[in-house]
Amino acid sequence: MKHFRSDFLIAAAVIACSVILLIALSFAISGANFNKPKAVLTVDLPTAVGLDRQAEFRYAGAVAGRIRNVKLLTDEERLKESPGCAIRVIIDVHRELPPLRVGTTASITSDTILSTKYLNLDPGPIDNPALPPDTILYAKRTATLDQVMASGKELIDGVNTLLTKNDSAISQAILDLKNVLENLKVIATYGKTFVGTVARKPWRLVWGGPVPRLPSEEDILKSDKPIPAPIPND
Repeated sequence: MKHFRSDFLIAAAVIACSVILLIALSFAISGANFNKPKAVLTVDLPTAVGLDRQAEFRYAGAVAGRIRNVKLLTDEERLKESPGCAIRVIIDVHRELPPLRVGTTASITSDTILSTKYLNLDPGPIDNPALPPDTILYAKRTATLDQVMASGKELIDGVNTLLTKNDSAISQAILDLKNVLENLKVIATYGKTFVGTVARKPWRLVWGGPVPRLPSEEDILKSDKPIPAPIPND
């Protein structure tokens, strides 16, 4: 009988400890904080895409609290208080923050593309006056990854459409450019040969003398050298 009681007490203790650890782990994962917040901030956003409830709140990138609640703004609130916004976020601040000044803005951001998003507060200039208490802060509109990718696709489609419509004109322009570059290669080859010959013996301009045999235009264009000028024959 005593052996049964001792096994029962051990099993009960193990179960109790497991329950306590499970509760502690749940609170740790949820980010619950039982300390009274030092301040409560209200931030209105155009959208809360990617922002989870209980997401981190950061001040200039430093963790300063957590989001307590995310609510939808009514039409009346949107008209009177926050035109252009649709979401209101209530934040519990657990660190002492410097005075918030005019020009302070919030934004939804993340450290990497795949990391969890958080609400970051960018402080206003130090020369600006302090904001009154209980001032509603506003988040600037930022483009999401989906919006960036959609814009990139639209840009690529537009370029492809433009290239398709102007295919003949582009082909003709490329052909003209090729002809111009070929002519420049021939002119540069002849000019390099002439300058090299005169530089070695300038008196050839007056008295003449042997000159290198110039390659034909066909040979110049077939050459893989940028300027296939022959070496002057001294």
